[in-house]
Amino acid sequence: MSANERATRALREILQNAGNETCADCGAPDPDWGSCTLGVFVCLACSGIHRNIPDTSKVKSLCLSHWEDHEVQFMADHGNELMKSKYEAAVPFYYYKPTYKDCQ
Repeated sequence: MSANERATRALREILQNAGNETCADCGAPDPDWGSCTLGVFVCLACSGIHRNIPDTSKVKSLCLSHWEDHEVQFMADHGNELMKSKYEAAVPFYYYKPTYKDCQ
C-alpha cells in the first residue's frame, strides 16, 4: 500500500469521528475535502470558498491530493467539532449561518 493510499484510508477513518460526517461550514453530508491548515472537513462548494483565502486555509481533496503524515495527524487531532468550538465561539446567536441548501 502506498503512502497516499494509507493517508486516504486514515482520512476516511477520521471522517467517521463525530462532527466530521458533515461539512464544517454548511453542513452538507459526506465532505470530501479538508483544510489541512484549519483541521476541518468541508464539501466541494465550501472548498472553493476556502481556496479564496489561501493565507488562512489550504484545502486538499481527501482522495485525490497528496497528504503528508503530519497533515493527516493534524486532521485527527482537530476535526470539525473542536475547531468549530474555537472559531465560532464569538459568533453572535443572531448571525445566520448559511447551509448547503442556500443558493450561492
